[in-house]
Amino acid sequence: MQETLRSVVKAWELDAVEHFTTAFYFRALSTASMRMLAELGWEAGDAATPWTNHCWTRFFKELNAGDAYHVLSGLVEAKGGNILLGHQLFNSETGDLCTSFLQRLTGKPNTNSLSETIDWPERESERNAKAGAGAKWVGTAKTVVRAEDLDGRGLLDLTALIHHCSDANVQVQNAIGMSSSYMRDNRIGYSTAEYQLNCVSPPPPLGTALETQTTVAHLGRTSLWFLHEIQDATRDQPFATLAQFGVHLDMAARKPAPVPDPIRERAKALMGH
Repeated sequence: MQETLRSVVKAWELDAVEHFTTAFYFRALSTASMRMLAELGWEAGDAATPWTNHCWTRFFKELNAGDAYHVLSGLVEAKGGNILLGHQLFNSETGDLCTSFLQRLTGKPNTNSLSETIDWPERESERNAKAGAGAKWVGTAKTVVRAEDLDGRGLLDLTALIHHCSDANVQVQNAIGMSSSYMRDNRIGYSTAEYQLNCVSPPPPLGTALETQTTVAHLGRTSLWFLHEIQDATRDQPFATLAQFGVHLDMAARKPAPVPDPIRERAKALMGH
């Protein structure tokens, strides 16, 4: 594996749970993947550059304001018209693994400069968030792709996509009673442990309208799994789904806390139970 990014968490990059917001982990992923694609022979700004069709992400440890971090990346495989990249994000001070990304892109290498592949140490989770037959969907996010949302090709960057889904997550939490005021008053957060991102088409360009609807896919004692469906409303076609696995977090203790009964009942109603 080779180093593809080295940076630091700025104070303004924290979320309401008071740690590095997930969209900025994906900014690190986006940067690292651009470095890797350059190694594979793709030039910056090339409109034909491979695009992410799947990314499995696991979060192990928090990063906080002022923490230094770096990313190591490698080629896992390139076959069947896809490139599979593995990225690991580390706390540079402690050496702890904070996040891992297994990223699949549609396309082929333009060069054989990376002749060696890496042994990826993790097996992708077999759990899969699916909406039940009676699930109710809530409209949770609407936006338009803006200039600041674009990558080097002029298409929607992963960072902006995750920001959009984070907005959707807060909206669906409010819909089930896990409201913004409830979380502030009780020092509760929602802490993401895993993402499963699937994109069915290339990233949309500037001006594209995006709309998202969300449901609850699973409810545990302390966990809530949300499923977001993102629509390219300009072309009236699906763009991506994001399964978000996380916990109802006691922010003082920094550990999962049981989901209260009123929230459980509203979450069950959204699931169609």
